[in-house]
Amino acid sequence: MKRLVVLVITLLVSACQSMPEKLPQNVSWETHQAEISAVRYWFATGRVAIKNGTESWHVNLLWLQQADVYQVRLYGPFGAGQVHIKGNRDGAELQTSDEKHFARDVDFLLYETTGVRMPVSELRYWMVGLPSPNGHDTKQVGADGRLEKLQQADWQVDYKRYTVVNGVTLPKKIFARNSRLDVRVVIDKWELGVPNEDNPFNDPG
Repeated sequence: MKRLVVLVITLLVSACQSMPEKLPQNVSWETHQAEISAVRYWFATGRVAIKNGTESWHVNLLWLQQADVYQVRLYGPFGAGQVHIKGNRDGAELQTSDEKHFARDVDFLLYETTGVRMPVSELRYWMVGLPSPNGHDTKQVGADGRLEKLQQADWQVDYKRYTVVNGVTLPKKIFARNSRLDVRVVIDKWELGVPNEDNPFNDPG
């Protein structure tokens, strides 16, 4: 009898774990946009695949957003092992294992330092499912109120998958491309709110 009870509980737990994630339905874009815009502090870990013609890079991504201040760590094809970016509206600082560089344009700074092109300034918004305020946009919004496609400047952004974090619907897989670049972002984990003590960005290394 005990074995039967254990078996039933195991099956129920397995069934719950395998159930598809239920995303909110019948939400307007305005409601969803307001909900996302209210999230001022977040942390994401994931992976980025970048293709530029015949060149390609695969990097691991850590991103901490605290209101208008952000920190990004990229691990991957860099000879320095990792790149640490700190920025705000006024500019950005990029640090490798032995050097620091400064520039107003974070995208230019990353390219000049590492040779890797990535739209960091736009991803701060695209990653959470919002258009960047830096230019005109054309949106395709689904019946659930979330972005499906976004055309901004010369970028086409496709939202392939969403997830729910603390009741907030956030992107999990984002594909962005223009005539030069193809950028694919997969978010493995989201954390919302003020970062915990064990957040990787609390480690100065």
